Amino acid sequence: MDTTQGSRLDRLFVGKEGAGERVDRFLARKLGISRNAVHHLLRAGAVQVGGERVAPARRLRPGEEVEVRWAGPDLLPTPCPIPILYEDETLVVVNKPRGLPVHPAGKESRPTVVTALLARGPLAGGPANRPGVVHRLDAAVSGALVLARTEEAHRSLVQQFRERKVLKEYLAVVKGEVEADEGEIRGRVGRDPHEPWRMAVQSAGKEAVTKFVVLARKEGQSLVLVRPLTGRTHQIRLHLRAIGHPVVGDHLYGRGEGPLLLHSWRLGFVHPSGGDWREFQAPPPREFCAWLAELDNTNLLRTGQPLPPSTPPTRGE
Repeated sequence: MDTTQGSRLDRLFVGKEGAGERVDRFLARKLGISRNAVHHLLRAGAVQVGGERVAPARRLRPGEEVEVRWAGPDLLPTPCPIPILYEDETLVVVNKPRGLPVHPAGKESRPTVVTALLARGPLAGGPANRPGVVHRLDAAVSGALVLARTEEAHRSLVQQFRERKVLKEYLAVVKGEVEADEGEIRGRVGRDPHEPWRMAVQSAGKEAVTKFVVLARKEGQSLVLVRPLTGRTHQIRLHLRAIGHPVVGDHLYGRGEGPLLLHSWRLGFVHPSGGDWREFQAPPPREFCAWLAELDNTNLLRTGQPLPPSTPPTRGE
């Protein structure tokens, strides 16, 4: 491996075991990535044999050296298990595991959603250090997340999020038994002037609106279905704390212990190429199972409650 000017160059020697093998199969085996991801590298001209670009079906000879130049050290495909809820040639929806960051930050080398998906195929749109990213979940938050595979899909999805036409629903276990069965929380959200690594509900912040309905209460806690109508950083965590019910496990805003019990349960949007409305549900982590088992059935999260709509949301709902 050689790194120069923010890029990485891998040189792979072809031995007897690789003789006669197609270059795409050779790279998929050696790098541990999908054939689709290899084809993306080949199309981008990132792969050379003997100083020349090659076709996927090119057969390798013993003693040859295959060079792969990655776009940057932080965006190397890093195969790791990540549940796929849906994927096609334009986008991919995943159930992000708790603790997995969405994209690399700084010089971190740990896997992220972006680098895991790059091992399956291309992502497109947005800054080079976070391709395909349309929206984000905190590393500590699990659940449904969509990323774009094409520039067109990225533009469409970003616009839908910007215009508040995307359905976002979360499950949260909060401290205390919430008295109201449902409600709406309004509180402007901005960066904390005293602790800039945190956000705060403050008059100088941006408009933020969150709706909620209580699904269950027990032993001094409540299971809440939450729909943020705006998309401010840490909005749900701040708003629930503002009404006296911080999310269980919130180390940043609630002095919590253990995992953060906040999960992106349902995500809906208009498919960028098909034009039809799609909704995706992400099975929650095991900490939610006992709560859901006590409900009559999980369809309560889709019907009979004030929040789930029968039509796509519109701006200002």
